[in-house]
Amino acid sequence: MCHITLVNGWIVPTLSLVPRIFARGLRKDTPMTRFARTTLLAAALATVALGASGCAPAASAGGSGSGADAEAGPQKLLVATGGSPRPFTFLDENDELTGYDIEILKLVDEKLPDLEFEFQVAEFPALFAGLDSGRFNIVANNLSATEERREKYDFSDPYIEAQFGVAFAKGSPLAGATTLDELAGKRTFGEPGLNFTKILEAYNEAHPDKKIEIEYTELDLQSQYKKVATGGADFVFSDKVVYDGYAKGVDVDFSQLDGEKLVEEYGTNLFSAYAISKQTPNVDHVVEELNGALRELAADGTLTKLSTEFFDGLDVSPKTALAESE
Repeated sequence: MCHITLVNGWIVPTLSLVPRIFARGLRKDTPMTRFARTTLLAAALATVALGASGCAPAASAGGSGSGADAEAGPQKLLVATGGSPRPFTFLDENDELTGYDIEILKLVDEKLPDLEFEFQVAEFPALFAGLDSGRFNIVANNLSATEERREKYDFSDPYIEAQFGVAFAKGSPLAGATTLDELAGKRTFGEPGLNFTKILEAYNEAHPDKKIEIEYTELDLQSQYKKVATGGADFVFSDKVVYDGYAKGVDVDFSQLDGEKLVEEYGTNLFSAYAISKQTPNVDHVVEELNGALRELAADGTLTKLSTEFFDGLDVSPKTALAESE
C-alpha cells in the first residue's frame, strides 16, 4: 500500500526509500551549501517519480490497457451506420437512431463496462472507407460477412441468419420451390454485382443447358415485385426480410429456398455480422467481448425478441452459427 505524505511543502510517497534519503541528509542545524540543496531536491524529485510508479495500479492480465487507461474510463468505440435499410438501421419519428442492428449494440453496451459505444450516421460508401482508415471502429449495417471482407476487417459472430427465397405472382407454379433447379428456364431481374445476381450467374455457369434467364436492371425492388405480379418476369430472388418490407400491397407470394443447399453448392453467405476495423486498439479484446455479449443475448432469447419486434414476427436470429462458435 502506498500513502502520500507532505514533507516540507513537497508531496512525497512514504516509501522505505524516503526515510533513508532524508535520514542521511543534513541535520536541521547544519548550514546547506547550494550543492547540498540541489542534491536533496533531486533526491526528493526522484523519490516522487519512484513513488508515482509504485502507486500506479498495474494493468490486469488480459486487460484492455494500462492502469491510467482504466482510470480514464471505458474504451470508446465509434459505431458507424448508413441509417438504412429499415428495419435493420433507421431514424425513428424523433430522429433517434434505432433498428435491429442498433438496439442489439445498445444492449451489448450495457453488458460491457469496459467498452462504450458512440453512434454516427454516414453515407454507405463512407462506412468502408472509415473502417479502412480506422476512423470508424465498428460498422452496423446488415453486412454480409463474406470471405473477401474478412480479409480486410474483423467480424463479430453473426446476429442475422438470412432466409433466401423467391417472390412470384400469386397462383404461379413456382409456389413451393426450394431449389434453383426449379427455376430453370424462368425469367428474373438481376442487379449487376448483387449477391443474389452472382448466385444466379454461378448457377447458369454450372448448368449451361438449363439456364435461368436474367434481365439486368437498376429497378428498385418494389418496382421489380410489381412487374412480377403483372407477368413482366417469373420471379425475383430475394431475402424474406426485404420481401416483407417492400412487397406489401403487391400481388406476390414468397417461397423460401433451401439455405443449406445454397451454402453447399454456391458458397452463399447467409449471415450478417458487425465489421470491426483492424486498426481498433485492443481489437482482439473488443471482438472477444462483443461475441461474448452476443452469445448471452442469443441464449436468453433477446435476439429472437428483438427480431420479432422489428421484423413483424419473423425470427432472423442465427439458429446455428452462434452455437457452432461456442
